[in-house]
Amino acid sequence: MKVVAEDSESITIDLQETPHSVANALRRIILREVPTMAVEEVLIIENSSSLTNEVLAHRISLIPFITDLENYRLPEECDCQSRLGCDKCVVRFVLKGEATDSKLTLYSRDIKPEKEGEKVAPFNGDIPIVALAPGQRVELELYVRLGKGKRHSKWTPGVATLYREDGKNYLYVESFGFLNPLEILKKAVKIVKNEVASIQKAFEEMTGDAGR
Repeated sequence: MKVVAEDSESITIDLQETPHSVANALRRIILREVPTMAVEEVLIIENSSSLTNEVLAHRISLIPFITDLENYRLPEECDCQSRLGCDKCVVRFVLKGEATDSKLTLYSRDIKPEKEGEKVAPFNGDIPIVALAPGQRVELELYVRLGKGKRHSKWTPGVATLYREDGKNYLYVESFGFLNPLEILKKAVKIVKNEVASIQKAFEEMTGDAGR
């Protein structure tokens, strides 16, 4: 594969020497298997806004979070095996605000981590969440975890599509902001390699060829 175009939001790969089946597997892995971070649970402490608890939680869950794949694990792969999670599989945030004499709009930049120095944060701070009228107040606790697009689209890292132009085949990947495009591609390639190795090992064990 050869990179023919790349910027902070997208990357285009020349697939001339790559079988179509492999290219399509890579595309599907990007959409379904590359893990990203999003709000999985919302604890409503107070919500007197015009939005119901369910709508407010849904809006927040769709905000892309900058993802840290080095320091956090998927909940199902974490040693704690706790529903509440631990410092290796969950990042806790708070969102609170109160409108007094005038209207107040809470944005994604108002989502604050419980611990300072976190790499994990909303990708864009200018996403509006809720508008509060005077006297209205919200206070929430947010639990951000790794997940995969095959479980819910809010964890899908971006757009991945195969196309043909001037007789050549290309893979186009555009990030939603969780990871940069090259990180998405590298992680997808690693997952494909691991899946192939796992299938090969299982086949060898089934046929008795392991270790030969």
